[in-house]
Amino acid sequence: MQIEELNKVKRCVGQRLKQQRETLNLSQIELANILKISPQQLSKYERGTDKIPAHRLYQLCKALSVTPNFFFDGLEDVKISFRDQSIWLSYETLKGQKVQIELCDLRATVSNVKIL
Repeated sequence: MQIEELNKVKRCVGQRLKQQRETLNLSQIELANILKISPQQLSKYERGTDKIPAHRLYQLCKALSVTPNFFFDGLEDVKISFRDQSIWLSYETLKGQKVQIELCDLRATVSNVKIL
């Protein structure tokens, strides 16, 4: 991922974090206390200046009552590539989202596919 794309992702995730925190009427100090981090660190996440580690994203999902997908809404041009030969997708994960998947040299059996 290029630096521009990485910065776009960090900003989007940070904006979504701040939006949900404010929706729940939590102050930065309150959420920081729940996460056991400093309010300054939470501010860096919200501004998109620091990446949110996976374990922290998990904590945020629990604290804010959202799924990980919530943080990536608005990133329509993010591309995902798979290097192994198996791809697992969950309907619940994709429901209501725009998804573009490019498949190259894929050999598999596909069942129960519905395209809307």
